[in-house]
Amino acid sequence: MKGITNSIKKEIKSRFSFLQLAFFALLLLGSYTSLAQSSSDNQDRVDYLNSEINEQVNINLADAETIALVLDGVGLSKAEAIVDYRESNGDFKAIDDLIMVVGIGEVTLSKNVDKILLVSD
Repeated sequence: MKGITNSIKKEIKSRFSFLQLAFFALLLLGSYTSLAQSSSDNQDRVDYLNSEINEQVNINLADAETIALVLDGVGLSKAEAIVDYRESNGDFKAIDDLIMVVGIGEVTLSKNVDKILLVSD
């Protein structure tokens, strides 16, 4: 009788250990899929913010670094020239006024016309 009881105990322990292992495996799998989804969600947020940042720039308020980041063909030195012109002559009234900035030509302006906002304080 004692042999049967020990045999049953071993069987119960074996099945219990298997259930613990299965539960742990499912727990790990759930954590992994949750982390993978979280990482994907974070990347979506980063992509969205980058597209929003790089879409348009208000040349009447932005600093040179922001202008250089957003506008195609405009590096930091041209962006600084835009800011200097704005500070010397006041806010831009029309997008075409950028032509008056040294280093900004028709080609640069035409590449960026959709990226430029004109909003004053």
